[in-house]
Amino acid sequence: MSRKLEDCHEIINFFNYFELMYCYLRIDDKLMESFAFFLLLLASVAYLLLMSIVVDHFFTPTVKILALNLRLNEYFAGVTLLAFANSSPDFVANLMPIRKHGALFTCVIGNSLAVLLVCGGMICFLRPFKIDGHSTVQNLLFLVLAIDLLHFLIVSEKKISRTECSILLCFYVIFLIVNIADLLLIKYTIKKLRSELREQRYADLKQRKKMALLKDLELNDVINYERRKTDKFGKPLEGADDDDYRTYRTILHSPSNSKNRLLFGDLWDSINPYSVFEWRVGNCFRRTVMILKMPLLLLITLFVPVVDYDKYKHGWSKLLNCTQIVTNPFIIITAVHSKFASVYKSWYIDFNTKYSVWSFCLTVPLALIVFFHSRTDMPPRYHFLFITLSACSSVVLIVVCVGEIEILTSIVGVACNLSETFVDITIGSLTNALIDLMANFNLAMQGYEKMVFAAICAGPFFSIVVGLGIPFLFNSHVRKRGSSDWLYGEYGDNCYIFIMLAIWTQLWWCLSLNFHSRRSVGIFSWILYLLFLIYTIAAEFDLVHVFTKDRFFDLQ
Repeated sequence: MSRKLEDCHEIINFFNYFELMYCYLRIDDKLMESFAFFLLLLASVAYLLLMSIVVDHFFTPTVKILALNLRLNEYFAGVTLLAFANSSPDFVANLMPIRKHGALFTCVIGNSLAVLLVCGGMICFLRPFKIDGHSTVQNLLFLVLAIDLLHFLIVSEKKISRTECSILLCFYVIFLIVNIADLLLIKYTIKKLRSELREQRYADLKQRKKMALLKDLELNDVINYERRKTDKFGKPLEGADDDDYRTYRTILHSPSNSKNRLLFGDLWDSINPYSVFEWRVGNCFRRTVMILKMPLLLLITLFVPVVDYDKYKHGWSKLLNCTQIVTNPFIIITAVHSKFASVYKSWYIDFNTKYSVWSFCLTVPLALIVFFHSRTDMPPRYHFLFITLSACSSVVLIVVCVGEIEILTSIVGVACNLSETFVDITIGSLTNALIDLMANFNLAMQGYEKMVFAAICAGPFFSIVVGLGIPFLFNSHVRKRGSSDWLYGEYGDNCYIFIMLAIWTQLWWCLSLNFHSRRSVGIFSWILYLLFLIYTIAAEFDLVHVFTKDRFFDLQ
């Protein structure tokens, strides 16, 4: 039955769990079935651990380095790079076959609610800071407009046309134009103030105001990488100074060293997943997580390059990086091509190497050139280009993990007799928020809380206008009249009301506290999300009625 039913073929990504359970493991009683579902939950935890490794070791450094080299300020890096990266898993999930008849409005709004309240509350609780007022208000008002626009498009005509999809996508272009103009105006104003202050000789009241304004704007000019004085545990870095990330590149270099000095020792240090420092400072829980992560970290490190300005030699390992030039493109192309082909010869996808083998024609000579040109004690000038491999690998791994978790939560929801929409806006939303939480926590503890908070406000906007605009554009089912019923879902009004509460209360406390976040704001956000969960659970078990009106169908 798992092979014949069409619905079973939609609840599948890289692995066909139904076929694995019932055809290969031959589960035929309730006890073994329950045990199998428990193993699937453990698999979900493994995927979460894998994502935490990718985010911590590869994704977070990539975002910071891109922002630094593109000379972006924290706010613009948050609303573009980090917001896109945080929202991309939700965007990919909306393109999956399992959601072609799903309540996409409810799912995206539910995910946005979790990001605003869970992740936003975490930032306010851990790192109280001065919020960039005009940027935050601008983001939140854009988000309100996007939600109301989407709500109107779905409800008004009971379907979504291609023109309305284009309107959603154009709305994101307008958002980018406004933010780019804002960034350029900041840079222009800074340049103008510096010029005026150089011309004035005497310090009067007017000049002091200009100096205060200039100091405030310079904080939002270019991301300050050197500001990082603590590690991810919040402990001060030894000897941290303003030139750390530059000196780390050449700190081990000596012209008298041979080009291949300690070649294999360097390789072992790079792939060794055990950290003496983290083991010593960690408690029992952290040490347990370290043990669980070690095999996964070793596996990923073998083919994903590290580019991190906080590491000696910026993470360069000559022998390892040269092998990654060959293995990384091969694995990534194979994974992407196999997913698009979606051919299953067993309970797992058929890994198609038809195109990926041709990558060796380019990567093998390139790896040899890099090996003979580079040194072991200092990264080459083109080491920054490895960030392309690291970024692509991180996105692909996160997308794969999110897809598998989406499938596993759907299977567990079916097994527990829970509605698909309920699972999506509770377990699914919390899972997506947890992914963002991993990246946001590391960045916030390193002093980039403004970037994180900007991404928390802009990420839901991206998910709504782009994360729904493109799937609507390629999903022909949404253009049928009456499609709004399943797009909106049973919990549509619940999510709509609670996210409006979240946005307007966020604007309220920003204005009331003069844009200073406090720990109490984080606790308030968590309580509001807890109320949403309580109401949703009560509605699922028919203890209360949902806000959405009951639908009546004309049988004539």
